[in-house]
Amino acid sequence: MSEDYPFEDGRNVLWELEGFGPDEWLCSSVTLTREQFLQVRGLFELGDDEWMMAGVYPVPVEAQGPLRAVVEAALFEEGVDYFLGARQNLPSGKLWPPSGVRGPFPGPVPGP
Repeated sequence: MSEDYPFEDGRNVLWELEGFGPDEWLCSSVTLTREQFLQVRGLFELGDDEWMMAGVYPVPVEAQGPLRAVVEAALFEEGVDYFLGARQNLPSGKLWPPSGVRGPFPGPVPGP
């Protein structure tokens, strides 16, 4: 992959576990480190998106216990739908790609 591509091997990415209540409003959000994500990614059907950077993934009920064992701050409430997705976490705090840089890129680009 390109040296200019900052997300190779899940680098510079944070994963967020978000819960949405019956009213579809965000009611919980917990950030996972790369190390935590590496421990839980086997709980999900990833397909070609092994770093979960191309969207959000529903958290199946059977994954909630093992996920909670790794991410102690994760609370699972009945009636709440949970999703895990990625966002950029560059050391500079800026978003990638920089203006003027166009794809195609060697991998997915997580959202801001």
